[in-house]
Amino acid sequence: MRGINIFKNARITQKKMLELCKKVENQNLKILRIVNVDNIIFKKSGVHYATVGSKLEKILSSYFGRRIYVTTRSIKTIRSLSWKG
Repeated sequence: MRGINIFKNARITQKKMLELCKKVENQNLKILRIVNVDNIIFKKSGVHYATVGSKLEKILSSYFGRRIYVTTRSIKTIRSLSWKG
């Protein structure tokens, strides 16, 4: 997520972030944990990553009263980003 806990009008605790994100859970999507408030680890089945991002954007944008952008990536992509230079 971009802009969370950077600006005064976008402050949130990890506990509140988890509470908000849990609202998107269902039988196909489970929020596993929050890392550094702006990284959400989830497990999904039969749901596209972009759909999860859109759901989180709606909830967070509503909470903050302004557009919040969410980017989703697979664990395979995250692992490929590790720098071994």
